[in-house]
Amino acid sequence: MPRLFLAMALLLALAGSPALAVTCQPVQHPPSPAEPDDAFGFLDGTALSDPCTVDVQTEIVGHHGKRDGRFTSLNSKVEATWLAAPRWMISVAFWHAFHAIRDNTVPGYPNHNRSAFDGAAVQVAYQFRERGEHAFDPGFSVGIETRYAKFSEGTAFSADRYSVAIKGAIDMALSGDRLYGAFNFSLGPGTERVRLTPGYVADSALELSLAATYRLTHGGNTFIGVNARYAASFGNAFYGRWSGHAVLAGPTLYHEFGTVGPLQYVFLSVAWTPQLWGRAAGGVTGNYDLVNAERQQFRLRIGGML
Repeated sequence: MPRLFLAMALLLALAGSPALAVTCQPVQHPPSPAEPDDAFGFLDGTALSDPCTVDVQTEIVGHHGKRDGRFTSLNSKVEATWLAAPRWMISVAFWHAFHAIRDNTVPGYPNHNRSAFDGAAVQVAYQFRERGEHAFDPGFSVGIETRYAKFSEGTAFSADRYSVAIKGAIDMALSGDRLYGAFNFSLGPGTERVRLTPGYVADSALELSLAATYRLTHGGNTFIGVNARYAASFGNAFYGRWSGHAVLAGPTLYHEFGTVGPLQYVFLSVAWTPQLWGRAAGGVTGNYDLVNAERQQFRLRIGGML
């Protein structure tokens, strides 16, 4: 896994090289309706940052509810994204984790109540195609994210965790400038060593997701929609030992406020996806996967452009 982090560092160096650098000519945007790129809930759009600007956002992803007892996990991050070269974007994020777990009988979740810094992540993304204005004229982008975390995945155990995710996004207008859709995929391996235990344990994950969002008024800045996600977990790095899977779906809400202080295009994005169905290996939690996922998940984002 450290070799993957070295490869990412080389990609960052290439993206930031003078040969590929973006000419710094700020783009002047006339007043226009909000774009849907951040309106897909748990999904991402394909749009690029503007040259000479930095997109900043803070995000909270909440996980709530196992089979019994109390389980609440809040993973928050602050992130900056910028255009490093034509069609190339770089994102840097810092994470914080909060866990409140008590009297839970799902295996692997002993009582914990803690809050601490949870590492950092770097992502490089490339836009292969820009989304068109007409219906069914899709945009397409692919990214690679590397992350170091200080907690075991989904639990409150102190750990050294390294993971890599290959991500893809497709989005398009479905009907004029009112209805939009998106598809995302994410897959990749991870490895972690819980503190005071010998050796690393590998895992991998796959997520496929769909979303649709609708602009409430012509030329307006508010969207409502729905997103659906399929998440599968595996007990080794190459998808060989299935651990569980789950289907989650729920509503989304997005509103763009405009300029607030030094920030332009300030937005609020909210999504909620309860688990509708799932199964853990061995069926230990019935018709839900409560070993690798939770009964409720939500995502809250606030961001803008500097």
